[in-house]
Amino acid sequence: MANLAEKKRGYPSKLMSSLRDLLSAQEILALRNIRLGYLQYFFAFPLAMIFINMQDFLLGDGIHVHGLAQTTITFISFVIGAILMFAFSNETNISVISKISAFITVAGFIPWLFLPDGYPSLVCAVVFMAGIGGCVSSSSFSFVFVLNNPERFFGSALMLLVIELVGLGIGFIPIHTIARKSFALILIAAISICVYFSRNQDFVRAGGKTVKKFDMSIWLVLFILFAYFTIRITGFYAPAFQHPSAAQLWDVLALILILLCIILQVVFKFSVWTMCNVFFLTAIMSHVMWYLKLFKLAFMFSELKEVGFYISFYLIGCVTNKFCDFRMHKRLILVCMAMIGVLYVGIDLLHTMMFTQSIAVVAASVLFIIFLLLSPAYSQYLFFADWSKEFRLTYMSCLTKDSTQAGTAEEKQLLRLEDSHLSPREKQVVLLLLQGLTLRQVAPELGLTVSTVSTYSKAIYKKLGINSRAELFMLFGHQRGDGSSTTIRKE
Repeated sequence: MANLAEKKRGYPSKLMSSLRDLLSAQEILALRNIRLGYLQYFFAFPLAMIFINMQDFLLGDGIHVHGLAQTTITFISFVIGAILMFAFSNETNISVISKISAFITVAGFIPWLFLPDGYPSLVCAVVFMAGIGGCVSSSSFSFVFVLNNPERFFGSALMLLVIELVGLGIGFIPIHTIARKSFALILIAAISICVYFSRNQDFVRAGGKTVKKFDMSIWLVLFILFAYFTIRITGFYAPAFQHPSAAQLWDVLALILILLCIILQVVFKFSVWTMCNVFFLTAIMSHVMWYLKLFKLAFMFSELKEVGFYISFYLIGCVTNKFCDFRMHKRLILVCMAMIGVLYVGIDLLHTMMFTQSIAVVAASVLFIIFLLLSPAYSQYLFFADWSKEFRLTYMSCLTKDSTQAGTAEEKQLLRLEDSHLSPREKQVVLLLLQGLTLRQVAPELGLTVSTVSTYSKAIYKKLGINSRAELFMLFGHQRGDGSSTTIRKE
């Protein structure tokens, strides 16, 4: 009957209901859930992406070959290295691929560091940029299959903040060649070390996946990525997105506001859906401010749209971890690369035929409207799907044949608790706490002392990244059992 009633509801009613639910959705992202034993994976992908985004600054102008700038040649080398290493990567050789990439990077970078601009320097740059391409490829696998949810979120945020901070520094201070190469040395050393220490055994969870096609949630996340790059590329030509003269203080304010967005996300546990709205609204506000002739405010809002950058990476990492194996991950990356390539070419062609500000305004507005109209789909397939509570856990569970064939709703609920990485005894404590028992009442149920139950409770909160019973109910409130400890499923 409930399903029949749902079908009879009109689309406007579904849309309003979805918007209300999505606004109330929450996620738990705590810094303490970043694992010290996995820091090499936490830093590898963000640092490699930082280097690529700052290539023009780090490598300098150099020389031209047949009309091609040095950065164009080195970027082509990066793409070739990334494609080759990506094509040959799998669960069993990822550690070897990572080490080869690190070796190529170091072998090309060390001589480049000491050579003046010229053809020998360019050759070395081509070599180590191919190695960086391999590092990006191998670290993309660890970003998806090894990191947990908070690590993906904070790693993506780190990537954005460093890129913005360095860009800000370049605007304030003229950078000497020695300082530029020294910064490149720090980045290359860190990337190579992180990638080199990749371990095959850390990718075992990527094995056992049985999904053979993209889940609907993947397409929804790809739309956010598509929207970000569309707004970013149209912004290359839009006056509202251009840096006004003498606006360094507005650069600083924009960076502070981006940092504030990240802090508010963590402190108030907003859903990432809320941050997606921030991305769209700030992009639109940049155009509004430009039309009002508030050009510095327009630029500030255009910088704030970069929250879409780290939100896209975070969501793709989480959903890919849930629904993809290595092969599906490769297909997803190919789809993303093709999509971005088409965007660059298509927007360049439009730029020659239309007023650039009009393209950017229409694109941002239409994409935001589509995003809002898709709210029922985002609610059903992503933020309130059967597995969506895993966004509020430290880890996404591994989608295997056994878990996809679980027969009853109760079994699926128990699987979600099992996937929380708690010990069997800790799961017993959780189920009793969810029945409303106090720690003193839980103790005799399990034959333990109150202090022991208290210790278990603290360990549970730490593993789940929460601080209160209310947050525990938010995670597992649907798994209260029947009031008896015998209902707890033994492992």
